[in-house]
Amino acid sequence: MRVSLTLLTGIIVLSAIVVNAGEDDFLKPVGKPPVAKAQRRQGGEAFPPLPLPATPLRRSEKKRPPSPTALIGKVVWGSYLDYTWKNGVTARVFDWNMVPADCQQLLRMVKQFTKMEYKAQTVDLATFSGSPAEIPILFFSGGRTVNFSPEERAKLRKYLLDGGTVWFDSVVGSPFFYRGAIQEMRTILPESPLRKLPPDHPAFRMIKAVDTAKLNDGSVIAPDLDGAYIGSRLAVVISPYGMGGGWDDVYPALIPAAKYYQRQSAAEIGINLAAYVIGWYENGRAYAEGEAYGTADHVAGPDKVVFAQIRTDGLWNSDPGAETRFMRFLAKNVSIDAGTEPVYVDPDKTLLEDYPFLYLSGIGGFQLSPTALIRLRRYLDEGGFLLINNSLGMSEFDVSCRVLLKKLYPEIVPDAVPLNDPLFAHGPFKIDGSGFSEAAAQKFPGRSGPLLYGIRDVARYKLLYSPVDIAGGWQGTPRPGSAVYDPVTANRLGANIITYFMTH
Repeated sequence: MRVSLTLLTGIIVLSAIVVNAGEDDFLKPVGKPPVAKAQRRQGGEAFPPLPLPATPLRRSEKKRPPSPTALIGKVVWGSYLDYTWKNGVTARVFDWNMVPADCQQLLRMVKQFTKMEYKAQTVDLATFSGSPAEIPILFFSGGRTVNFSPEERAKLRKYLLDGGTVWFDSVVGSPFFYRGAIQEMRTILPESPLRKLPPDHPAFRMIKAVDTAKLNDGSVIAPDLDGAYIGSRLAVVISPYGMGGGWDDVYPALIPAAKYYQRQSAAEIGINLAAYVIGWYENGRAYAEGEAYGTADHVAGPDKVVFAQIRTDGLWNSDPGAETRFMRFLAKNVSIDAGTEPVYVDPDKTLLEDYPFLYLSGIGGFQLSPTALIRLRRYLDEGGFLLINNSLGMSEFDVSCRVLLKKLYPEIVPDAVPLNDPLFAHGPFKIDGSGFSEAAAQKFPGRSGPLLYGIRDVARYKLLYSPVDIAGGWQGTPRPGSAVYDPVTANRLGANIITYFMTH
């Protein structure tokens, strides 16, 4: 399986920290020692009991307000160790609960910023229903290796595909817990490789932009989280550095090799992550209702215009179901007999000339093989069209896309399509304004219309690239923090592009 270099480097660095530390060295109490119980001695005199009233006192009971909605379920897992403090007090430390108040303290901070009140509760996977509607986030915290049974893996997989989110917090920066979480997620979601979240990911910018974070040793780093996607939704988060201690303002003084975020950084990252899950919950439910992954080529009717999507070595199927919704929009609103299912094509093997246009999309870095590049350029030069879409509108995909364009057409610099171009002015739909989300408007200030970059010959554009997410608008669900078009603009812009391809 392909592993990103940054993820592999992170594993090596964390492993180097604990050359002489064993797994149990990362399971110790976090925080100050408990106060020893005061010794009680029998006194020579005693006070008589206070007299009770002859009749019960009347009390007016206030009605309890409704209980807040559960947002986080802290999952019980693993075993425990007993630790005896210097004052003689013995504390039992559980794998799953090294910082007992971490989630509650995080949700208190979330309430301060969002004015929304949620609660955390303990979850036993054996009795949990597995429904994200019951608990949107399952939280695993610990210092020793986390591992699941086959039944638990099956339940977690279904939970994720149904729209749930799973967080792993290596609460003391333990490489044992971190490696265990990575291995489990590779088993549970093998089709979703873990990747380091890029700095401009929406999960770092929901409430406050977090560009840097401080660790306990004073070092300043870019916020470091690994993630797995289902579609464009960040469904799994694994933190190699501890967050929970910072949420509760307690620290692992008994663990010399501990690595964790300082309080402010832990709070900023945690609040953003919680806001992300709240804002993207509807996307998870939308993906659950449709196809999450394309594993085989679909076959369209012989007379249908098919939506042919290119496979890459990256996260290429980032908006499952969006293309189907868009093709239905075309069939209903434009004189195009459109198929309802996309076709997934391998550019190294598929006969590209069978399709009137191709579509390439994704999250993060990607590349095409030399053979695919040769075949794709021949296809474009002989009359084909390619639409490239930057899912979420992040810089990592943008860099890979521009490298691709340079390899395809080294002699051409893509230009922004003018707003008076027939692509915008003479299509089936008039487009008023940019249709940008707030994040897109901040990234491309002053733009009064849609933004596309094009490569053309004398007569036509043969390649168009959208740095703002079109397919996210086709999906039709909110994507806070993302550079995306609103649904109306996305459908109209897509229809104008496809009509242009079909008529040129």
